[in-house]
Amino acid sequence: MPSSSSIRPKQIIYLIGAGATQAEIDRLGAEPVNLLMGDNTTGEGLSTRILKRSGAGARSFLVDDKGVDIEKLISLLGATGVAQHSELAEKMRRLYFEEVRRGLVKGGVISTPQLSTALLDLHRCRKFRQNVEVLSAILTTNHDGLWQVAFQESYGAVNVGFPVTSEDFDLNVTAAVPLLLQLHGSFTWSFGVPIEVRRLRRDSRYLADTVWLPPSIQKESKTHPFNKLIAMAYACLVTRCDVLRIIGSSMAQNDWNVLSLIFNAQRHREAVRKNAFRIELIMSQENGEAIQRQCSYLSGLTPICYLSEGNFQRYKDPPATHDPEMANAYAFWLKEKVTHHYWRREITLRDITKAMTAVSGVD
Repeated sequence: MPSSSSIRPKQIIYLIGAGATQAEIDRLGAEPVNLLMGDNTTGEGLSTRILKRSGAGARSFLVDDKGVDIEKLISLLGATGVAQHSELAEKMRRLYFEEVRRGLVKGGVISTPQLSTALLDLHRCRKFRQNVEVLSAILTTNHDGLWQVAFQESYGAVNVGFPVTSEDFDLNVTAAVPLLLQLHGSFTWSFGVPIEVRRLRRDSRYLADTVWLPPSIQKESKTHPFNKLIAMAYACLVTRCDVLRIIGSSMAQNDWNVLSLIFNAQRHREAVRKNAFRIELIMSQENGEAIQRQCSYLSGLTPICYLSEGNFQRYKDPPATHDPEMANAYAFWLKEKVTHHYWRREITLRDITKAMTAVSGVD
């Protein structure tokens, strides 16, 4: 048998969606707020709140504003070529920014993304990254900039993949700092040469020169820096990924560019390397199974109940029998994973950071 030192650690990439930010808020328990597009038991979603604040002009286009896809409406308004419709679409984009920023402040996570920091801290553990897993990149479609904060806290620097300037973050990265590829840009990026990166704060305002792909069904990535980001993400998936973990992304058709990215990268690997990377779905069992059905053209889709590095088989049981903490799949998965690798002595007590203790209870 080969020695443990001869076993190459798995190369890991994460794809982070809005559900991950919602998990941060739900876990912290500051004040209930729903940062997802649709309404749920927590309260009205972004779509409903934006429509209410948009006035009669937006609602006049709808027969029924219940469950409306706000991204489709913004796209349709922006494509009419009518000045007042374009102005309304821009207003709705501004309201989207304001609602997300307000929700992050209200939920108490705008400067303390604890789950994200703990996840990065886990991947910084020396023995873990040498023998178990190595983090290749974080891909995210979120605009909130929370992962920039987490990277600064965990690694002491942020590597966004292209030259930028910042007064808030250390950009003097080394090879030890994995890529953070914000595929749709960020509220915290401003146009310039180079682009300026800053923190999102409670008093941040919407700026017309923000570098982002706002809510729409067509998120074009043909211009800088988005073309570079998507190319870098593709290269990472093809050459540096054994497992893609999807956290909090619905993989909906509105993120067609991301679906296409994953599909093409898997086909490339099959053609050149003879194997596609596995896709682990860190979300509720119900959502994972829905993605498994709807995205059957992707290989290796694995809902949470089939993961082995922790006690995840319980997700196969009826939801009524679950522990309350299992409702937050991201937090539960991270707790189980840290505990699992700790008891296997793949991380040590010296590795356990404050964020990891808060998430897992290991100290």
